[in-house]
Amino acid sequence: MGNLSLSDKDDIWILKPEKEDLVEAAKYAAITLPWTFNRMMNNTGASGQINRALNIAKGIAAQEMLKKVFESKGIKARVQRKSYREDDLFDFRIDINGEELSLDLKTFNHFSNYQRDEREELSKELIVSNSGYGGPDWRKFFPMLIPHTQIGQSKEAYCFALGTSIDFRKDVTTDRDDYCITAFPYKEFLPFLSSKKLCLKREEAGEGIYINCNYAKEPSLFNTHDCIDLKVFGEWDGQMKVEEVVLKSGDSVEVGPFSCIASFQIPKDSFENLEGNIEVEVSRNEFTTSVRNTSRRNINVPPDSTLTFGKDDFCNLILPRNYTLFVLGWITKEDYLAACTKYTGWVWPNDRVDKYKNQPWSQITEKDRKMLKKTGFERYISSNPRLIDAGFMKTTGLGSGAYCYVYPNIGRGGGIRENNLYVLPQDLNIMDNLG
Repeated sequence: MGNLSLSDKDDIWILKPEKEDLVEAAKYAAITLPWTFNRMMNNTGASGQINRALNIAKGIAAQEMLKKVFESKGIKARVQRKSYREDDLFDFRIDINGEELSLDLKTFNHFSNYQRDEREELSKELIVSNSGYGGPDWRKFFPMLIPHTQIGQSKEAYCFALGTSIDFRKDVTTDRDDYCITAFPYKEFLPFLSSKKLCLKREEAGEGIYINCNYAKEPSLFNTHDCIDLKVFGEWDGQMKVEEVVLKSGDSVEVGPFSCIASFQIPKDSFENLEGNIEVEVSRNEFTTSVRNTSRRNINVPPDSTLTFGKDDFCNLILPRNYTLFVLGWITKEDYLAACTKYTGWVWPNDRVDKYKNQPWSQITEKDRKMLKKTGFERYISSNPRLIDAGFMKTTGLGSGAYCYVYPNIGRGGGIRENNLYVLPQDLNIMDNLG
């Protein structure tokens, strides 16, 4: 098998999901957060949890779409996903150059409904015409990103895709064929309710947690709906457990036992009639043994506050029906690391000078050096001029960073969220040359 690189618009696959793909993705996203690695751990609020879950939903939807195309083209690929409790949700096992390797699917979001969006409309032609552009203008920059915390994982190859649709993070109803309206434990409740380690310890001991749920409805002259239907998704005895309750305004309902709690769901009519908050408190904790995290802090301490969910804390895990996947190509990990050395490190623009151009990564801190050393790129720090001579994009550490076409300089919090390595679409092998 040759190495035919991406160079023509027909090299890009365009895929559309079927409803069953979106439902399967939503199902996994609702139950997997306790079992996935939150790399950042600095955005544990409700919106951070929503973003993590939606990333899982889009990844599983993309995997379901790809699986069907592989089958139709006679490409032998099997999904590595065995259980929502397993790692590597997005991996395929696939034949590459006569050897079965793990292919890690990387999917990025392109949101098409930003206000004051100055990017060209996403198309195969736009991607191909800029497939070799690694310069400062983020409007033409299509980096194939891998977070620096993931490059050391035992992956053998990567497949890159761009998913495009409206911004579905805070839009629950637009362009939807179904509803999976979901909220997640967040902030101080996250480790106690959703820790994988604590979940397994509770199951080992046969001792769980119970929660009280209440609908704190705000007074209204027009909304006479005093009840909310609620599903609590969690775990018990090694299996998924779902408790369904009806919350009447002012009344508290206890549910349990759980070894962990993954999410809370309400139907569309309950969401539309929700005025006020759903309130959750820990009522009982049967397992009292100290369980410490990596920072040596005991996480088996019930929060003494109330976990609240208003409308803004819910998302719809069913992606929009117009969701479209641009599958660009694949590359082995070895070739990815080699291709990184052809490019330049970037940080965010100085908007007062030029908001459309990233700046070269020229100020290199001790923390930067440690990160580069850990990823094997310390030797690519040049001294004259001071630069990183490798494909890296830097974050501010405050929730934004260097920009590119899919992470634009639009509004607050744009750009990448953590330091990433990158190569370009021109470095990818075409999808039809796989298997």
